[in-house]
Amino acid sequence: MIKNKSFTSTHLTEAIERLTQLYPLIDVSVFGTSRLGRPLYALTIGHGAKAIMINAAHHANEWITSIVLMKFLEECAQNYKINCKLWDNITLHCIPMVNPDGVDLVTGGIEHARPAYKHARTLSAHYNQPFPNGWKANICGVDLNSNYPSNWELARKHKYERGYTTPSPRDFVGSKPLSEPETCAMVAYTQINDFALTISLHTQGEEIYWRYMDYMPEGAEKLAKRFEEVSGYFLEDVPSESSHAGYRDWFISTFNRPGFTIECGLGENPLPLSQLDDIYKKTSPILREALVWECVGFNV
Repeated sequence: MIKNKSFTSTHLTEAIERLTQLYPLIDVSVFGTSRLGRPLYALTIGHGAKAIMINAAHHANEWITSIVLMKFLEECAQNYKINCKLWDNITLHCIPMVNPDGVDLVTGGIEHARPAYKHARTLSAHYNQPFPNGWKANICGVDLNSNYPSNWELARKHKYERGYTTPSPRDFVGSKPLSEPETCAMVAYTQINDFALTISLHTQGEEIYWRYMDYMPEGAEKLAKRFEEVSGYFLEDVPSESSHAGYRDWFISTFNRPGFTIECGLGENPLPLSQLDDIYKKTSPILREALVWECVGFNV
């Protein structure tokens, strides 16, 4: 039912409506809004005590991850009755599009005549970035995955050294931690739901990031190695210039629980839809493994 086509925030809303009509067991909520007032959706399935969260599209030109997550949610719904015991133990939270404004900018969901579009095009020209395909940030030019309060000052230092000192298509950390409504909403939603484990879907590189600084959450390394086995992706350390102030960084350092970034696919963002089936084939086993792992605990 989830089709292999480019996603705007409108396409996402339509897909959510169709999916929830087919599978009423999926609950939908809006936990925040973007800078342009677009809804930030959370979709949940299951009713167990342990909560897992998977998010996608922190970065605008990584919108293909939204489709991957929606396909996985559909797979979970299709197999719900087969896995009733699983869903008695866990609740899966899916946030398919953290950055709807940015995604719309890249995929054609914002009219070219709108001031937001013109401003973004001007910023891209200033930073000599391809437009709109080079756009990672939210509509205000803040990299949402560099806007969390986990060594934000150090992230700012690294990004400023690379020249990203003002709103930009990528890598600008914002005026302060949580300066953006999208990141504020993510933090609030995480705090309320007390997640045992989180996974952030990004592109590209076919890599798995699991460690942040010296934090070693219980079970994280063992699970990361399991992810590597089932996917063929490789465990890597985040490059120093990209470390800090990301969602995963904040989650691990705040809760000392397993948090992962999965870099799906290979090539240059935005990855083409021709890669989607291969990305799903390699990434979905990671997501399935996370559900089973959390269901049975860390002693497998």
